[in-house]
Amino acid sequence: MNDIAKSCKMSVPDLYKVFYDKEQIAISVMTYAQDYFEKEIFIYAYDKELNHVERLIRLNYAVEKYFSVGNSGCIFVNFTIETIGHVPAFIVPIRKYFDSFSNAYRTILLGSYDENSAQSLADDFVSDLQGALIMTRVTGTISPLRRLSLRLLQSLNSNGEPFDLASTN
Repeated sequence: MNDIAKSCKMSVPDLYKVFYDKEQIAISVMTYAQDYFEKEIFIYAYDKELNHVERLIRLNYAVEKYFSVGNSGCIFVNFTIETIGHVPAFIVPIRKYFDSFSNAYRTILLGSYDENSAQSLADDFVSDLQGALIMTRVTGTISPLRRLSLRLLQSLNSNGEPFDLASTN
């Protein structure tokens, strides 16, 4: 709490007037991040004015932009690893985040796949994304995210030919 108060340029007693404890701060951070993703990132998945390939490209670009090298960690994964077994209040916001991520990709994939296949591929992509984020941090480049995005784009290409990003411009 001392570090948080110092970062916020306030006293610890004043911080406790706003937040009861660290758990409440963590939930507020998760709520803020969820709202950001809904308004700034997932929105591309539901843009009916774009075809499913364009939605995927824009969604993936927004994900890449958010998880750039300097911000390549996922707070929801950190909370999951560190606290999921100890802080039951974190289960709902963590599950909501991952479900929202998966639903955004599933919505796009429904343009090429049946419901079950789209859901399975979306879930796999969200899981793979976490590994790509780790590799982005380890390598110091966005390349792991780009390769993952390209693999998902290729999965939308029904004729089996390599996906040509230039054809979407």
